[in-house]
Amino acid sequence: MSERRRPLITANMVTLARLVPMPLVSWWIYNAHRAGGTFDHAQMWWALVVGTLIGCTDFVDGFLARKHGPTVLGGLLDPIADKVFIAFIYLPFADVGIIPAWAVALMFVRELLVTALRSAYEQRSLSMKTSYFGKVKTWTQMQGIGVLLLIFLVSASTMTWLCIVGIAAPLVAMAALWLVRRKFWRGALVMSGSFAALLAVHLQGNTRLTLYFIMVVIVALTWASGFDYLFAGLRHLRGRGDFGRADAVRILGSLLLPCAIFAALRETPAPGWPLLAILSLELAIGGLDNLLSHHKKASGALPWGARTLGASALLGVALLLPQAATWLSVLAAAISFAGVTWEFWRGRDYYLDARIRDEVLRNPVPTPGR
Repeated sequence: MSERRRPLITANMVTLARLVPMPLVSWWIYNAHRAGGTFDHAQMWWALVVGTLIGCTDFVDGFLARKHGPTVLGGLLDPIADKVFIAFIYLPFADVGIIPAWAVALMFVRELLVTALRSAYEQRSLSMKTSYFGKVKTWTQMQGIGVLLLIFLVSASTMTWLCIVGIAAPLVAMAALWLVRRKFWRGALVMSGSFAALLAVHLQGNTRLTLYFIMVVIVALTWASGFDYLFAGLRHLRGRGDFGRADAVRILGSLLLPCAIFAALRETPAPGWPLLAILSLELAIGGLDNLLSHHKKASGALPWGARTLGASALLGVALLLPQAATWLSVLAAAISFAGVTWEFWRGRDYYLDARIRDEVLRNPVPTPGR
């Protein structure tokens, strides 16, 4: 039998290509909100168009992965790309004051905390399935990006019509799916309901209230999607009686680091780029840690704590010494980069080595951080 022909474009190529323009979107958001209160619509339109294209490529790499077969590397990269994309949008939004920093901090505390708990469960071979709420959370975060951008680009009347379309389109799609395939798409009800609530708030004519409402909904759904991990999973851990230092360090780091990042972002003159780098790196390493925990190869308390708690401590000092915040945040980013690079190098066999690829695919790790 002839060897299967390798596709010209693979899912992993598309996923990596998604990562390349992400810093540009952040740069456009920063540039759109210039000093002195001026606003550049062209920059924000670029952010919306390119951000939409990045989001659409998620369907492309998913299609290619289903067509040509998944890989361990692809299973690691895809959720990383989603999370890094969200970080590259929401952190600049918080930095320029479009949305409250505390709300974004809560979003990422949940992301890192659930990832830390998932690693603890995987090390003990406890299975925590991704709930449907996890998918809803991802949809909501992605939709929130588009809505937050559009609020500054279109008129109030146009935004009203877009909300009406957002209410109707999912319901029409749900009805069509039922007629054609007899399949009920419950996500349509969530999407339509979200846009209906958004429309009600938008009609109040208060942009600040609308922005806060969007973030409250996103944060609420983000945390609701993690309840299985936070309650059911923790009961399993307590029952086993083997909660160790490595688990405690991961959980403590997941709580402290995002809070330190957003506190430094809003309360010090530290530039946004090292803080964005730290957040993106920590979101990226979570998926690998889940994979290594699944194979009982996760790093211990010392290297994990040196990176996450070390960076948190430096950002904490930056809050006390704002005049030194720039170089302290850069040093924290350097520590995070060195630690994350080492983790990816140490675990490279588990996502690159063909000798174990079949084993990993037979015993897949749940999608990180949903």
